[in-house]
Amino acid sequence: MTQPDRERVIVVGAGAAGLAVALELRRRGIDPLVLEREQTVGKTWRDRYRGLRLNTVRQLSAPRRAPIPRCAGRWVDRTEFAAHLERLARRGGLRLMPGTEAARLEREGSAWAVATADGGLRAGAVVVTTGHDREAKLPDWPGRDRFRGELLHSSAYLDAGDYIDRDVLVVGPGNSGSEIATQLAARGAARVRLAVRTPVNLVPATVLGIPASWVARAAESAPRRAVDIGARAIQRLAFGDLARHGMRRAPRGVATELRERGLGPVLDRGFVGALKRGAIEIIPAVEGFDGSAVRLSGGAMINPDLVIAATGYHPRLEPLVGHLGVLDERGLPLVRDGRGELYGAPGLYFNGYWLPLSGQLPAMRRSSRRIARAIARTEPDRGAPGSTSPGRRRAPSTCTAASSTASRSSS
Repeated sequence: MTQPDRERVIVVGAGAAGLAVALELRRRGIDPLVLEREQTVGKTWRDRYRGLRLNTVRQLSAPRRAPIPRCAGRWVDRTEFAAHLERLARRGGLRLMPGTEAARLEREGSAWAVATADGGLRAGAVVVTTGHDREAKLPDWPGRDRFRGELLHSSAYLDAGDYIDRDVLVVGPGNSGSEIATQLAARGAARVRLAVRTPVNLVPATVLGIPASWVARAAESAPRRAVDIGARAIQRLAFGDLARHGMRRAPRGVATELRERGLGPVLDRGFVGALKRGAIEIIPAVEGFDGSAVRLSGGAMINPDLVIAATGYHPRLEPLVGHLGVLDERGLPLVRDGRGELYGAPGLYFNGYWLPLSGQLPAMRRSSRRIARAIARTEPDRGAPGSTSPGRRRAPSTCTAASSTASRSSS
């Protein structure tokens, strides 16, 4: 494919955030070049653990005018979501460069230089969408390197059936940790313990029959204290007092936790039921390792067969843009919601790093539209390289055979 000397827009990353903004740009007559480090679109989702479903409902989880087919169900399976992303890339008329990773961005005059392993590209605007969960984060626990048991990050966990009759410790009560613990308990692990340092805000998947995603979206405009109080009431009515089962109440309300620590609520998909049945045990936080033993807060020692660390991810944006002064102390973009350019970095945008109450995928829909509008306003020359007529095609309404059979009843 012959490239112009300067692209109008380069989108770095062909995941959900990248495809969403690329499609919005196409609708405004701009044909971006989309770089993707993997050889196939959707690989990150396909590589996640079996049984993983989106925490946001189907209708809020896809780019505008490119809906996920209804046959995928209310809570879309990871494989169907990956297939939908692949369809968007294939049918959306996008210019995609697979196997191309952007290594570093530099400002050169009025353009951006994008360094890659194969050389470099230039563009008037760049949208970075490499993903919030780019690199697994494993705590540097004392004694970790000498641990004689099996330790893996949740990104390497695939199927609960691989751990039948084993004593498993899951570290971290977030969405991944609670769901993995629930799967292990349901599929025959001999013992499942969940190490918790700070209790999380659990929320039911539906509230009076309404999916939590819609409730959260409606609550985003409400005062923070009102959301905290309302969520506490819902938690109490849905779950009762979980302290008797080892899970103390979160120290902050749902909205306050999101505002102060950037952590969203945890969607209950059977975790509370397993906890109440005694299938999952809550234990203190992990402090370190000693040979084949795990040392817990308070000094207790346990000897699980396997430790699964559901300890989160890092966006790892520093090599790409850390030298530009556009990241905060957590390594996240200073402007994450698409509402404006970063000071001193004109034409540089980020999508996929904003977490409102309704979740990241709904956020991508909203911020991708804002970014595309901003680029269209600042880059009005329709005849420039990378310009095209607006796209109007919708994604085809097809599902993979597995998901259409398994999830039709939940749609």
